[in-house]
Amino acid sequence: MRARLLVGIPLAVAIIALQVADGYLSMRPPPKLLLPGLAMDIGPWLTNGAICTAVVLIMTVLATHELVVLARARGYRPFGLTAQFFAAGLVIGPYASANLSPLTGGYDESLGMLWTALAVGYLFLLQAVQRGTQRAMENLALTIFIIIYSGGLAGFMTKLRMEIGGSTGMAVLLFSIFLVKMTDTGAYFAGRLLGRHKMIEWLSPKKTWEGLAGGMLTCLLCALAVGHWLHVAHLVRLDERYMSYPWVLLLLGVLLGIFSVAGDLCASLLKRDAAVKDSGATFPGLGGVLDVLDSPLLAAPVAWLFWTRIFHVAIQTPA
Repeated sequence: MRARLLVGIPLAVAIIALQVADGYLSMRPPPKLLLPGLAMDIGPWLTNGAICTAVVLIMTVLATHELVVLARARGYRPFGLTAQFFAAGLVIGPYASANLSPLTGGYDESLGMLWTALAVGYLFLLQAVQRGTQRAMENLALTIFIIIYSGGLAGFMTKLRMEIGGSTGMAVLLFSIFLVKMTDTGAYFAGRLLGRHKMIEWLSPKKTWEGLAGGMLTCLLCALAVGHWLHVAHLVRLDERYMSYPWVLLLLGVLLGIFSVAGDLCASLLKRDAAVKDSGATFPGLGGVLDVLDSPLLAAPVAWLFWTRIFHVAIQTPA
């Protein structure tokens, strides 16, 4: 408990501070920086999502490495560096696409699909050159799975940040991650205090139905409280085409709460298969990077869908 708090609180504060800095920079006029020999100003790249993308990128590359280690502990042989490279590209892609939009004429969502196709093609070539037919299907399938699971899902975080844009993009991303982690926190404490009935003991021995209820309740309360503050402060306002405020916040809380728990269980399935408790030891008391990122990974596509396709942000923070 003490180690969890001593590491978890500073980590949360650092991530929040970096995201706030990212949002602040997006409200400032970008510096004019021309690359020698190129008529392209990279100043906007530094102020438009660079910090957010860097944070997600570092976490993703480390989580990808941990997945490769877990796989090798089971005797599998995924292509580790290749997985990290292509997972990183899926995180950087939305950032690059948004900043290239003035040149390309708009945000291009097909780049992620193209990058994935390139990953598949390159992996076939790598397998043929280095290992021939030796466990080819196993090597290819596992490496592609790692790329999609870590980079593909994490890429929705930068996708959410860049598609909405500005400080509002930062606010909705930070709000969504906050709800996910508060679900984890509420479930942890409710489980310790009230937990009696196991959920799936063979998969996650410490998880209880009481903990699940506590996590969902915490997520809903935080969605209402923080969402109300963001709404009143005009930082984040949602349109009301399908559902009115504040019911939409309850829906957000339910969705992110469910997928937060599901993401945790998915990572537990991989760790149990590798016969380890934690994915690593990067954060004492918390485990590895994947142990921190597991819940947001599965919730990130849901948050992106919610904020950009179902309940659009109606009012953005003034620049």
